[in-house]
Amino acid sequence: MPREECCGEMMEGETFPWWSESQIRLQEELREFVDERIERAEKLIWQRKYPLEFLKEAGRRGWLGAIIPEEYGGKLSEYGYTGSCIIIEQLARLGQISMQYVVTMCDARLIMKFGSDELKREFLPKMAKGEYLGSLTVTEPFVGNDAAAIETVGRIEGDEIVIDGKKRFITSLGVSDFYMLLVRTSDDPDLIKKHRHLSMVIVRAGTPGFTIERINELIGFDNIYNGYLDFNGVRVPRSQMLGDVGDGWKVLMGMANYERTLASANQLGWMAEALRYAVFHTKRRVQFGSPTIDLPTNQFKLSEMIVRYKAARLLTYHAAHLFDLGEDPAFDAAIAKYFNTEEGINVFLEAIQLMGGDGLTRFYPVESYLRNGKITQLAPTTSEIMKVVIYRFGLKALEPILEAPRRRIDDELGVPVTVGFYRGKEPGDREISEKEVLDLLAENYRVNPGIHMAIEDMIEESGASLESLSRALEALEDKGLVITYRGRKGNIKLARATFKGIREAKPIEEYRYIPDWVDEKDLF
Repeated sequence: MPREECCGEMMEGETFPWWSESQIRLQEELREFVDERIERAEKLIWQRKYPLEFLKEAGRRGWLGAIIPEEYGGKLSEYGYTGSCIIIEQLARLGQISMQYVVTMCDARLIMKFGSDELKREFLPKMAKGEYLGSLTVTEPFVGNDAAAIETVGRIEGDEIVIDGKKRFITSLGVSDFYMLLVRTSDDPDLIKKHRHLSMVIVRAGTPGFTIERINELIGFDNIYNGYLDFNGVRVPRSQMLGDVGDGWKVLMGMANYERTLASANQLGWMAEALRYAVFHTKRRVQFGSPTIDLPTNQFKLSEMIVRYKAARLLTYHAAHLFDLGEDPAFDAAIAKYFNTEEGINVFLEAIQLMGGDGLTRFYPVESYLRNGKITQLAPTTSEIMKVVIYRFGLKALEPILEAPRRRIDDELGVPVTVGFYRGKEPGDREISEKEVLDLLAENYRVNPGIHMAIEDMIEESGASLESLSRALEALEDKGLVITYRGRKGNIKLARATFKGIREAKPIEEYRYIPDWVDEKDLF
């Protein structure tokens, strides 16, 4: 059936051209699985009973082995990272049990990447079957996104690690079989600068000295445990460390982008359900003689919700596909996480608005999506941190389309036009005079009157050596003809001519531009 003929059917559960037949079947199986258990899930939420049964059943069906290689009992070649996102998208429709799926899958990735052969043989087969469920244990009472500053200590004593400290906002504590724990193993300033002061270790539930301190009452997570853990002289074998001593930061970063991608997929399930209830309600709510879905304002809201949902799915499954291709897509995962959590909130708000007072009651699940959606703006990783990542990686990733425009005054028109782009050529070897530099900056004033000129653009325009250009700029600055902007190391990054320099470089006529339509009698 052509896509344009079945878009109504494909709105929920749409596939993508790069999905395998196994992944398409997986989505169909999961939809049926979730549809059959929604009643049970809603009852457990009202009763505030932990919905562990859903994750255990998912394990028996092999869904927790989506990214685990077949040699360890998983289904990596069949489902892969895309499959894990398909699974969590659908499990999210059952409530927040999907969040334990997130942390368990992240733990599996870390064991696969950094665990010893012994740890892989013990943990991965049981994780693939849902017999071992994990928790990710990083955040502390005084440390959130600044994970490198954690205070929980892991002292190396022979073949053991002795752990003292606290962790908080830990999801699925109590029902997890093991805890992936980040500890500080050094206070050496040099190691801290290199992020080599941390280590990652597995702590099993029931280890002496390891206890639950507090269960949080959160804005969401109605029947999911989240709370504080206390470690008082907890001894674990050194063999339960992932990687070597000091590898903790590297290990943690080894799952960060995957965690963000899974969190993005989690939003999709809630967004689809919010859209479902909004359409359901507006088709049946009659006001002013018509169903409220007939109101153009409500149709606009639904249109925007659909756009956000479709875009969120595309971003998520693009990032997941990159994982399947062997990449670790920091940029794409950050975009998906940021977009899905921020636009997810907008979808939930609009769904509530469309449903009116009914949307505010707990008798419909939509208000819970808003409450839980707020949590996902903060964890895993805040939207603000995602924007930092997007900025840092984005400028580099988009470098080919962000080359600075090279502009000139057109001889015929007398206005600035783009004549090419700066390609970042290496510095030349010729000497450049102060007059040439001042002329260059004066010309930049003509074409870009409000901004400085970058040193690399000046090099490309002049073919001068960096040393010669820097000397000329410093001399001109001493004379009050130029102002420079310097980097942290004191090197010149940007420069512009002062008003004095502009006047000295060219007569006022060179800068003047008066369009033909201006009446000369109004000029002075």
